[in-house]
Amino acid sequence: MVSEIKQEFFDTINYAICQAVNEYLGERAPTFFASVGEYHLQEAVRRGFIKLDTNEKPLENLINIAKYLESTGYMERILITKLSENEAIVEMHGVSVTSSSANLLKAGKHPSHYMTNIMLAALRRIGIQAELRDVDFDEKDRRFKEHWTILQTPD
Repeated sequence: MVSEIKQEFFDTINYAICQAVNEYLGERAPTFFASVGEYHLQEAVRRGFIKLDTNEKPLENLINIAKYLESTGYMERILITKLSENEAIVEMHGVSVTSSSANLLKAGKHPSHYMTNIMLAALRRIGIQAELRDVDFDEKDRRFKEHWTILQTPD
């Protein structure tokens, strides 16, 4: 029998973990969540779920991680629109942790930014720095939109 984890269950777990992390770590929560992204990436690479390729362009590595996250059910679909070799718009549709993330943000707390932290960890691992800014968010449609900029690439 094959069973899937329901999005509501995953969203509830995300809320509970984020709430506890915020309670215990306060303003250090984002650093903790960045570390979670690093560990997830490390384990996903070790298990062969993600392959990082230093010969690929940075955005191609992000696209590979996006495909991985789609395959897990974390979100239904990710669209990465390249604006240039160093900029992209990342749109996440059907994000499973939308409700918990929105509730945390409304309460002035830090959400996990799970996908973002895995992607930033991947870029750091291949020697690239990037920044992002939120562009749009629609809780009802469970959609997030971010603008990513590659700041520094390896020499």
